[in-house]
Amino acid sequence: MNLIILFISGINTLLFLPIIRNLLLSNKQVAKNYKGQSIPIGMGISFVFVMLVNSIIIFIVMDINHFYLLTILIGILTMSFIGIIDDLIGNRDSLGFKGHIKSFFKSIVTTGFLKLLIGGLVAIFISLYYSSGLSELLINILLICLFTNLINLFDLRPGRAIKICLLLAIILFLIGVPKDLEIILVSIVGFCLVYLPQDIKALSMMGDVGSNPLGISLGIVTITSLEFYYKIVVLTLLVLLHLFAEKYSITKSIENNRILKFLDDLGRR
Repeated sequence: MNLIILFISGINTLLFLPIIRNLLLSNKQVAKNYKGQSIPIGMGISFVFVMLVNSIIIFIVMDINHFYLLTILIGILTMSFIGIIDDLIGNRDSLGFKGHIKSFFKSIVTTGFLKLLIGGLVAIFISLYYSSGLSELLINILLICLFTNLINLFDLRPGRAIKICLLLAIILFLIGVPKDLEIILVSIVGFCLVYLPQDIKALSMMGDVGSNPLGISLGIVTITSLEFYYKIVVLTLLVLLHLFAEKYSITKSIENNRILKFLDDLGRR
């Protein structure tokens, strides 16, 4: 069944990508890529449509815990909504958690701060259901928030964010997730595999409308799959990575490491 869902997810992605691309281009929703070329921005919204269609199919034909699907969809729809606002009117002068919070205390509400606020609220809402105590609740909230931002951290070069998403999905598969959640991961992988070629060739930008829903999906799968102490390990790694990103450039760090640069450039040239 996983292979069937993978195929369906891939087909749905193939169907939606040209529709979304034409929609964005006809409405002049374009931005400069890292090469200075004008390309459509916000292609990640296709992930929202793909997951909606996949979820309807899964809901009808499969006997799984439908609450998993509803939880994922709540996260996807909420973060895609705030993501598209950030893509369209976002202020790029204040970057990172620290920058958005500093702006807020100067009475400037950035779309980034709005994303932090709404992301935090939806993380609390979802975590309340999946947590058995206060400590687990706090950990689950932080995991969802940091995963939501994680893919966005890497979405600075073509294909990089999608590669990270695929890597994390594979790791979760290897660790082991409940059967009902495997279907969700397979749907994510199906989208990423089909979307990757045009993203890695810098033909379009996924935008926050894509990176945020992908991130929160992985976050929800993580909190519903891992044992408490494994969650602490993952949370520690995510915190360290975000602290690193606040101080240093992830792109420069990748470029200065021969192995990471090779993996990052793979498929781009």
